[in-house]
Amino acid sequence: MTDFAFAPATPFAQDLSSPRAPPTRFRPAAPDQPDRWPSMFDIFLGETSRNPLVGWPKETFDVLNRTTRVLHLTYHGISDPEGIKRVFLDNAANYPKPGLVRQMVAPAIGEGLFSAEGEAWRGQRRLMAPVFTPSALEGFNPTFVRVAKRTADRWAMGSIDQVDIAAEATRTTFEIIDEALFSGEAGLDFHDTAPHLDALIAATAEYRLGVLFGMPWLDQSAVQRRGARGRQVLLGQLTDFIARRQVSPAHSEDFMTRLLDSFAQHHEPKAAAKLALDNAATFFVAGHETTANGLAWAVYLLSRDPQAQAWAREESKAAWDAGGSPAEILARLPYLRMVWEETLRLYPPVPRMDRQALEDDEVCGQRVRKGDMISVWPWVVHRHRRLWNEPELFNPENFDPEAKREHHRFQYIPFGAGPRICIGMAFAQAEALLILSHWLSRFRFAPVEGHTVTPFAHATLKPLGGMPMRVERG
Repeated sequence: MTDFAFAPATPFAQDLSSPRAPPTRFRPAAPDQPDRWPSMFDIFLGETSRNPLVGWPKETFDVLNRTTRVLHLTYHGISDPEGIKRVFLDNAANYPKPGLVRQMVAPAIGEGLFSAEGEAWRGQRRLMAPVFTPSALEGFNPTFVRVAKRTADRWAMGSIDQVDIAAEATRTTFEIIDEALFSGEAGLDFHDTAPHLDALIAATAEYRLGVLFGMPWLDQSAVQRRGARGRQVLLGQLTDFIARRQVSPAHSEDFMTRLLDSFAQHHEPKAAAKLALDNAATFFVAGHETTANGLAWAVYLLSRDPQAQAWAREESKAAWDAGGSPAEILARLPYLRMVWEETLRLYPPVPRMDRQALEDDEVCGQRVRKGDMISVWPWVVHRHRRLWNEPELFNPENFDPEAKREHHRFQYIPFGAGPRICIGMAFAQAEALLILSHWLSRFRFAPVEGHTVTPFAHATLKPLGGMPMRVERG
């Protein structure tokens, strides 16, 4: 995959390094920080249970580490980059994902790469590595371009001057993941499948006391019932598709063909099909949702910063007008890359990561006992006042080459960290930059008056109620 590093040889990059008046920074949408921690009632039944972002008090963004007790569990909230490094890299073997988390996500994605642990995880990661080499990933670039153009053409052909960017980004990344994973042959029509997918994700994200106390039969809410139906439909379609592929392998080199080939070399057909299903569900359920949310947040940020949007549009138009391969276009987008990284700082795709200690340890001078929970919130780390200058403001310059050299490696973790960093990171980065740059090369975006943007921590971080946006051609 093409390196996205800053490329000062391009004319626009030279512009970026020249003196200019500093732009006016704005504070993007975020919940107000309360003075106190939420009560247990609020955590499990109140507003914080519905949107955990509202429960973070001011103190959280000033104190790097905090220990608290929630019911029968001790939680260590870690924002110190050295502590994150200890948990996710230096002593990662001592901190697997909690069984509670795996129980919550297993109905949706089984025992794929996201939820597997130990040797099962290492084996899957090793077998999937060839699917994610730079050369293999570059083969997906034409799909990104084709679908990005399809969406933009649909806008241009109609009389639409306002769209819900969140919904449009979700449709775009859905179509990409369907083509990249399954060559569009799995029967996953967007309009039919999207409601089931939304229901499945909502059920996975819902706080479930039955899972917490080992009594899953208690969890019979309407959200869980809709999720069960969504799971049945989606996993049924994927199971049928995989069975067809095992009988009649595809000539195309889509993701599923490569995955099945890899698993089949080391597992008997039934086990290979189950591994392929769990990982297909993982990438399908999580892969397109996180990128779609990032695109919606990026357009939102640019729509409220006219200067940043002008620079990003100028660069994007020049990159596409120059022609060449998608990889060559990606290499011409240094400023948009900064915008994208700043977007993921302010709105990290997955707002929370949890681990559980297998044995006693020490993290940043704090004793961690066997069974204790470690909770790392990129939402908090990325907005921490001891780690970032003016962290609540939108500032792509946080990610210019000089600024990035000053960052601690573990203060910016939108795709996780350590050995379990997201294997699809390069796929998502290229996908987002090609889509966003194409849209910017053809349209201007402006906010819709009267719409309140509300960040919502679901299984992923999304704008509650969508992201309506005025779209202007040119």
